[in-house]
Amino acid sequence: MTGPTPPDDRIGRLDEELALLADIRRRLRRSEGADFRIPTRVVDAVLDERNRIAQPDCVPRPL
Repeated sequence: MTGPTPPDDRIGRLDEELALLADIRRRLRRSEGADFRIPTRVVDAVLDERNRIAQPDCVPRPL
């Protein structure tokens, strides 16, 4: 049984997810055109989680 994942490992994993989302965004824009609108909800959620891990004392602001 393993313990909790250290924050640095989780941040690294979230950085990889952000890079993947950026790649998907580039591919969609290339195939659908520069004006193709991509919702940012998923990216926002990943960034919020990354910031929560990086700064555990910080309380998120309500949207």
